[in-house]
Amino acid sequence: MFKGLMKKIVKTIDSHRVYQEATGNSLLKVLFDKGLTGEYLSFFKMNTIPGEHRTLFNMYIPKKRGGYTEVDLVFIHETGIYVAESKNYSAWIYGNGEQKNWTQVFPNGKEYSFYNPIKQNEAHIRALQHVLPALPQNLFINLVVFSERCKLKEIEFTQERTYVMKRPELKELLLKLVKYRKVIFTPAQIQAMYDSLKQYEQVDERIVQEHRESVQKYQR
Repeated sequence: MFKGLMKKIVKTIDSHRVYQEATGNSLLKVLFDKGLTGEYLSFFKMNTIPGEHRTLFNMYIPKKRGGYTEVDLVFIHETGIYVAESKNYSAWIYGNGEQKNWTQVFPNGKEYSFYNPIKQNEAHIRALQHVLPALPQNLFINLVVFSERCKLKEIEFTQERTYVMKRPELKELLLKLVKYRKVIFTPAQIQAMYDSLKQYEQVDERIVQEHRESVQKYQR
């Protein structure tokens, strides 16, 4: 029992070290930022998945037609590239794969719309394909990960290799996927993709601001 507890503690420390080195975000910053908390918790679950893998965070990927798109988390595994869009929302969530916007409904009846996260992450995958042009579409898996604080209601979609879930379900899903998908990447290929994408982490503040302004214009 004691050995098992120590292994969990060591794994937790190691996971945070990897996360902090990649993002520059301290544990204190993560605890006080809901968005970062969701991202970190998703990473922590992914980091326990067996098999060769590397993870990247908060990347600003140049789009084919100009500008940038922000990708929350990319899990490069020997069985594929798992692209996660993290939504740290509460309340009830309604939507389907074809709608432009989904709806967040609170107990007091207030409703808010937000851009369809499936389509949002599809755009992320297209941007990743643009900078990794040798990789076909079927190697990418679209993961939309909501907070455990919400309730997913009437979520329907037909897109292939697409999954919408709450964060507690992420590890179980990934374990099933890596079990049944073929190993397609060697450790050297995984490292090469990681090295190629690493440049898009912790980018210049000018790029971050440019992206935020473009998102604000789109939402008006």
